[in-house]
Amino acid sequence: MRQELALNTTALITGASSGIGYEFARVFAENHHNVVLVARNEQTLSLLAEELGSKHGIVATVLPKDLAKFSAAREITAELQTKSIHIDILVNNAGLGSHGLFAEMDLGMIEQMMQVNMVALTQLTKLLLPAMLKNRSGKICNVASTASFQPGPLMAVYYATKAYVLWLSKR
Repeated sequence: MRQELALNTTALITGASSGIGYEFARVFAENHHNVVLVARNEQTLSLLAEELGSKHGIVATVLPKDLAKFSAAREITAELQTKSIHIDILVNNAGLGSHGLFAEMDLGMIEQMMQVNMVALTQLTKLLLPAMLKNRSGKICNVASTASFQPGPLMAVYYATKAYVLWLSKR
């Protein structure tokens, strides 16, 4: 019965299991948008999806994916297509950070940070944008940081990835 309240628009939110992403999911659901929740923690996403669906009468779909994997964005869009889910709003919120001297940082961690913060965000945008343009409707929110405006001591790669997000998102 409450399902009829949904606006028939769907927002995909990355990093939806905690922090800002969790709050984005709650706000979209409160405003009667269906949501696709993306993060690594399937259990947390499932609990959130159940809560949002029952409380707000929306459809909450869980897509547990690790955006640190190069194939994740393509896997997400393939699952959306299989489930016939059209994305009207993309919120690229997932992010990874690390602290320390660049020379001492683990290269694997640096690569994961770049993959999550820049590559997955770019891939999802590129893969979902054509349908939005075709439909002449859609919104994309790329979450950067105040870190994108200056260099950061002991967080050079994180600050650089957030600057990428900021400048990619400019018109």
